[in-house]
Amino acid sequence: MTTMNTTAELRRCKGSKMLDIGPHEARVADFPVQPSRKDGLGVMCKTHWTAYTRALRQAAKGRKSTETEGEALAGAADAANAREAKPTRKAPKVDPKVAEAEALIAEVDALPGPEAVKRNGDPDVQAALETVAAANGGGRETVVGDAIDSASEEADAA
Repeated sequence: MTTMNTTAELRRCKGSKMLDIGPHEARVADFPVQPSRKDGLGVMCKTHWTAYTRALRQAAKGRKSTETEGEALAGAADAANAREAKPTRKAPKVDPKVAEAEALIAEVDALPGPEAVKRNGDPDVQAALETVAAANGGGRETVVGDAIDSASEEADAA
């Protein structure tokens, strides 16, 4: 009878390959309660179950810290790429009147010196200059005819 009680009081702990814990026999009292199982006891003894769950937690922490480091590196790379990438500007919509005025000014600029100066005084060219100035926010940096390069300045002096 003593032999029967010893056999009935022992239960097989399945162990863990991950932790190199081989299956073994343990007392029924050494098993944690697990209500979801038919017999109400866990598959591993308390000692090995604790070691197993501790190893799982540490592995999860290791993965999380690796992911966090990876995210930090990825975040740093994204920030560096964002600094390098320049935002693209949309081309401003050109008013047809402004385009026409700029074309007229370009024509006048292409004329030989004395003709360009004479043409700059004409009302249609002045109106074109005003249209372009208004479109550019108040004025051009250099009004056609006002710019004199060093070569024409020397020619005027001679």
